[in-house]
Amino acid sequence: MQFMAEYPVQSNVDGGAWTAPQNIVSFARALEAARFGAIGFTDHPAPSEKWLKNGGHETFDPFAALSFCAATTSRIRLMTHLAVVPYRNPFVQARSMITVDVLSGGRAVFGLGTGYLRSEFTALGVDMSARHAIFDEAAALIRRALSGETVHHTGPHFTAPGQLVRPLPVQRPHPPLWIGGNSMRSLERIAAWGQGWAALMGGPQLAQTARTTSLTSLADLRGRIDDLEQRLAEHGRRLSDIDILVPAAAGDLTRDWSAQQRLDELGMLTELGVTWVGVVVPCESHSSCLERIEEFGDEVIAKLT
Repeated sequence: MQFMAEYPVQSNVDGGAWTAPQNIVSFARALEAARFGAIGFTDHPAPSEKWLKNGGHETFDPFAALSFCAATTSRIRLMTHLAVVPYRNPFVQARSMITVDVLSGGRAVFGLGTGYLRSEFTALGVDMSARHAIFDEAAALIRRALSGETVHHTGPHFTAPGQLVRPLPVQRPHPPLWIGGNSMRSLERIAAWGQGWAALMGGPQLAQTARTTSLTSLADLRGRIDDLEQRLAEHGRRLSDIDILVPAAAGDLTRDWSAQQRLDELGMLTELGVTWVGVVVPCESHSSCLERIEEFGDEVIAKLT
């Protein structure tokens, strides 16, 4: 079992501590010292005021932020959670992905999503109704570009008259590509070509906001993993061929759980086939957050290694 913590970008909390470069460095290094597997950054380049005022969250550019963290760490993996593929030209996105992988010495993991904020699609000039078709076409081009081949392509959304992207990523044929979302369409993408699944756990309201299928319990998760396993078999693959990332209560450091409670739930998740857990960190104080990360590393992660 490995753990990923997404960096909480919040400019108006703790006197702006979360946007201070030195604190981003200390957070990434604290995760690495605590034996976390990855630090993550999400992707919202043009959020609406309405969304931000109703529970949305601030972000940095994930590729720039991960490159910054790469320079201050040596082991921890750098993850987009998630990069919204339809927002960018696939070759621009492939270039950003290669940059993170090369500058980190081959530590990049890219969670990819289709996106869900209608106002953001509008602001970026992307047709939201075509996001799935754009995702599939762009993802195929990204994989080809990352693999090093010369790309010739004419499609409904993109044209490539012989593009060759260099340098190549360190990880070959490309860094791990994980798919976000709980829908049947997402599971089929994972089964066909993905290296991981970034699941979304939450009630119907959260699922409606993120425009995906609701997963509210371990029983729901088990059913979805069983479905994924069958789909993988149809493509000649096994569940052990991919990673599964789940945001679980055991990783919510704002909960007043004992270390044993966390370990018990992590054991159940491991039995289901989950390989990564997303960790939610407390944000009221940057310094106390680092203390909680250290404590989680000592009391939970150390017991699993």
